[in-house]
Amino acid sequence: MASGERGGTGVDELARLARRLYVEGPYLMRKMMHYRIRICPFERILYHVPSGASVLDVGCGAGLFLALLAGTVPDLTGIGFDSSGPAIKTAERMSEEVRRMGLRSALQFLRLDVAEPWPSGTFDVVSLVDVLHHVRPEHQKSVFERASKHVKANGILLYKDMANQPVFHAGMNRLHDLLLARQWIHYVPIYHVDEWARELGLTISHAEGMTRFWYRHELRVYRRP
Repeated sequence: MASGERGGTGVDELARLARRLYVEGPYLMRKMMHYRIRICPFERILYHVPSGASVLDVGCGAGLFLALLAGTVPDLTGIGFDSSGPAIKTAERMSEEVRRMGLRSALQFLRLDVAEPWPSGTFDVVSLVDVLHHVRPEHQKSVFERASKHVKANGILLYKDMANQPVFHAGMNRLHDLLLARQWIHYVPIYHVDEWARELGLTISHAEGMTRFWYRHELRVYRRP
């Protein structure tokens, strides 16, 4: 299964798509979906998801990643789960807009905590986008391991999280989460994540670091042989 070779989908285009899909639900949550595209480099993450992929989005929040996939990747099937009831309700309303727009994607959202049983089966793509820094340190490796077990042979574990270095960027993101999520986050150095992947038999097919405004991001594509 090759990575998607689509032309670059720009930030402005993704922002317009988010505004079209998030028209119902709590005002603040919808606005966060509209503007998160300016902070998170989704255009670099979406690139690695091929047409026709099955996707499991772990800790999906209000479903923004799957929403953007639905608008850019044909014939997608996606399942997202998160522990937040309001976020899942917002994601379900978004999926109704996906259907109204006639997009060739089938999305499902479930309210689940990461400690509960996950959706069964394996997937072409399992995504962990800005999840692990919200997980307590003693559980981070086990969440990553559970995610890896849901990756099909020759599928990918798509990982994006905030970098713990440089200190300024890490501090600004910590302030961001204190203000918006009211949570003291726990960074995972990317070399730890790379080591976990190797222990689980995954290979690194893409590695990239990105800075947007004062936020520093680490992107990895781990492939199961």
